[in-house]
Amino acid sequence: MSIKSWFRGFSAMVIALFLSFMFCNLPAHAFVATDYQKLLITNACNNCDLSGADLSYKDLYGSALNGANLSHANLAGALLNDAKLRGANLSQANLSEGILMGIDLSRADLTEANLSKADLYNALLSSANLTKANLSSSTLDSSVATDANFSNAIVTETTLKSIILSRANLSNADFSNSKMRNSRLMSSNLKGAKFGGADLSNSVMPDSTTYNGDVTKFGASN
Repeated sequence: MSIKSWFRGFSAMVIALFLSFMFCNLPAHAFVATDYQKLLITNACNNCDLSGADLSYKDLYGSALNGANLSHANLAGALLNDAKLRGANLSQANLSEGILMGIDLSRADLTEANLSKADLYNALLSSANLTKANLSSSTLDSSVATDANFSNAIVTETTLKSIILSRANLSNADFSNSKMRNSRLMSSNLKGAKFGGADLSNSVMPDSTTYNGDVTKFGASN
């Protein structure tokens, strides 16, 4: 072997060892950026850590984010039609004005999330936690929210026509001036909820009777 060939091989080995050492010693937070890029490139990042990420106005149509950590993330105005976020953590996330039609948020944590003016038509919210969430002026027509928790949520001037809220916890939530025609509230908890100015025409109440203009017998206020 010539000295030139030996030196070339030795140099390649040194570079390889250096790169290996560098990548093995990257700080843990470097993987957050990798998850962010993975999502933008592949439109999928199940179980990823995207907490605090800025995804505002991004096209995430049909994205797969099941089990992802998106707490405190900015998703304002994002396109999330048909996206899958089952079991995702979206606590205190900003989803205001987002396009979320057909999104799957079953078992998702949306505690104190901002969903104001978001379009959640035909969304799946079964067993989702929306405690203290802001859903004012949003659209949830034809959505399914069985066993969901809306306690202390702000749902004022919201459109919820034909929504299914069976066994949902609506305690202390504010549904004032909302459109709730044909909604299904079977076995749901309405204690302390506010329905002043809300349209509940043809809705099925917690006791499976049709709405008669009075919600006080369920512990709510008109």
